[in-house]
Amino acid sequence: MKRTFAFCLAVVGLGAGPGARAADDSLALQEVTVTAQRVEQNLQTTPISMTALSGDFIQKFDLPRVTALDMVTPNLTFNSGTGGSSSQVSAFIRGVGQFDFLLTTDPAVGLYVDGVYLARTFGTNLELNDIERVEVLRGPQGTLFGKNNIGGAINITTRTPTGSDKTDFRASYGNFQSWALDAYTDLRLTDTLALGISLMGRKSDGWQDRPLGENGGKEERAGGRVTLAWNPSGNFTSRLSAEFSAQTQPSSPNVMIAYNPAAAVVPFLPLFNAFVAPCCTPPTDIDRSGAEGPLVRDDLHGMGTTWINDWRLAGGVDVKSITAYRYTDANFGRDGDNSSVNYNGDIHNEHDNTFTHELQASGKWTRLKWVAGAYYLNERTRDQTHLVTAQGLFQALSQLPQNNPLYLARYLLDFNLDFDNRQRTKDYAGYLNLDWAFNERLSLQAGARYTDETKAFSQSVINDAGKTIFLPVDPFTGAVNTSDTSVPSPACTSLQNQGTYFTCETSSKEWSPRASLNFQWTDTVFEYLQWSRGFRSGGINGRPTSKVQIQDYKPEHLDSWELGVKSLLWDKRVRWNNAVFYDKYSDIQVLLTEGTSIIIQNAAKSTVYGFESDMEVALTEHWTAQGSVGYAHNKYNDWHDSLGDYTWRKLQNSPEWTANIATAYEQRVSSGAGLRATLNVGFQSWQFLDGANSPVLRAPSRTLVDAGIFYLPASGKWDIGVEGKNLTNDRVLNSGYNGLAFFGYAEGTYNPPRRYWLTFHYHIN
Repeated sequence: MKRTFAFCLAVVGLGAGPGARAADDSLALQEVTVTAQRVEQNLQTTPISMTALSGDFIQKFDLPRVTALDMVTPNLTFNSGTGGSSSQVSAFIRGVGQFDFLLTTDPAVGLYVDGVYLARTFGTNLELNDIERVEVLRGPQGTLFGKNNIGGAINITTRTPTGSDKTDFRASYGNFQSWALDAYTDLRLTDTLALGISLMGRKSDGWQDRPLGENGGKEERAGGRVTLAWNPSGNFTSRLSAEFSAQTQPSSPNVMIAYNPAAAVVPFLPLFNAFVAPCCTPPTDIDRSGAEGPLVRDDLHGMGTTWINDWRLAGGVDVKSITAYRYTDANFGRDGDNSSVNYNGDIHNEHDNTFTHELQASGKWTRLKWVAGAYYLNERTRDQTHLVTAQGLFQALSQLPQNNPLYLARYLLDFNLDFDNRQRTKDYAGYLNLDWAFNERLSLQAGARYTDETKAFSQSVINDAGKTIFLPVDPFTGAVNTSDTSVPSPACTSLQNQGTYFTCETSSKEWSPRASLNFQWTDTVFEYLQWSRGFRSGGINGRPTSKVQIQDYKPEHLDSWELGVKSLLWDKRVRWNNAVFYDKYSDIQVLLTEGTSIIIQNAAKSTVYGFESDMEVALTEHWTAQGSVGYAHNKYNDWHDSLGDYTWRKLQNSPEWTANIATAYEQRVSSGAGLRATLNVGFQSWQFLDGANSPVLRAPSRTLVDAGIFYLPASGKWDIGVEGKNLTNDRVLNSGYNGLAFFGYAEGTYNPPRRYWLTFHYHIN
């Protein structure tokens, strides 16, 4: 498969050879407009390594959700199914990404919808069913996009209704009793007012057999967006949209991948087996599980509104106001032991309310182009987590004689914990980006953003017995010793309420600068040299299981040098964009499980270097292809702590090689009817799925193959065809948790098996 994939890329490269000449200039590729610098620009003169995908491309190659973008984007990966939730987007670009889904951890790759930043990862694995364009920007984007874009940004633009009176309807039915429905209509209400309505629904029985409950992989979700576009004049436009999403389904299909009770530092598993119930039996089939009960949930309800107003003022100055509110309520969990007993798992009830407002201005004065803006974010988030650890063990040990050592240790072994985490974040920022043209070919860009952020965090933790885990407890009376309520972190208050509650406050004041020297060699060749700096916010460890783990951690930073060349070749039938990069990554935030400790520490420094190459080719009138190759090598420069030297480790979710090719061939006969065939192949080399580089969480290389064939009638009003995903049935780990040292087992989530659909698409023009 790897040789086949390399051969396909070679064919595309040979077809794009600079010595060839186009037989028909009408095959020249269309100009691609992007908003990677917050204003509309030509992709070929934007000094950023990026992949731009049109809505037609997304539909043609059936990329249903945000997490499908790694099939068509170099150096992009996703950590899927974390914590049992399918609605999360834990993205990694060039090895920099989201290592935890808790509210105390921010993403490192920002996700934007119509210019609005989505602050939390849960509820953001959006359906790509009414999309105009998706841009994946690689490298720090802190100047124009802001904090927590240290790795890059995913910028999604939805359709704006124009009053075209067009309607699209798409329905699919596939194996595992899978249904998918999508509809979009664009209505003209008046000469200046248009309405767009987008609806979607998904339902599937799932593929992982759970005899005692609903199958893993089962889907039951719906969503929609309503957009009003008002264009009263050529100098003002207004766009108001409202969206909703809902799903009620079981958690992602996790499975136990290792089992070793002797590896646990604390003997939870043998004690649970002896005093409560026997557990566990590792499955021999990744598509079978005994998971059941209230932990196995993946429910979500969310809504959001966005109001965008755009004014064209005198002198060619554009002013844009973006106001947004988003609410998400998610309830998801995982049954870690995959059995009917409650040995280990957790369930999270997450609430997030986010209000943002951004005011942008842009213009041009002779040789100077400029973009300036001010930004405000106010977020309130709450996480209520119930952690199950050998449930029933405390009660069983309490029945032993009081002189039994296990009776005396029962409070120490009660790790059935209820976390109540709350956080409020306020963020103020201002930015300016300048582009000075020395002449028609040479220009210099420079910009900076200043961010002032404050996080107020509070946490309460108690166990099943209603006691604290932070202070000593008398084994006979259950009384808490409150003689020392201090905590290690100076950002946090002393323990309160019998040692169960504390508050913390962290703040960041950061600059995010960038500079770019750009040269237009010819009308079709553009080169740039860029330096940029980004940061990810610091925070508080949201998973302490002892007082010593109440720690804050600092922001992390990344300096990136990037050299890029963007070109149009073969009479503009080939778009070939390349970039090499060298990144210095410092104060890296890493989540580690070390014995009974769960900590987030700022590891030392890492160096990441590599390249990305994107190519699009119009091979013939009927045949097009789009491919990419990415290489990202990373190494820690120095990483030591009190437990040892970890310099040998690699960044998690960072395969050295990624590559893809997506090609479509369409042929019609004299009657006007025809066929369209598509092929999409995506490759990722091996990678570690956790910061500790656990051997059990080393995901092997994988090659996924998707394909489809459609009948196209002469009328052009409908088409019908068959599509398949993962046709080779290649199954590899997507995410996982190594709990061997704590619970005696490790678990993981695999990508779905082979799937196929019959799809009908109808257009009303």
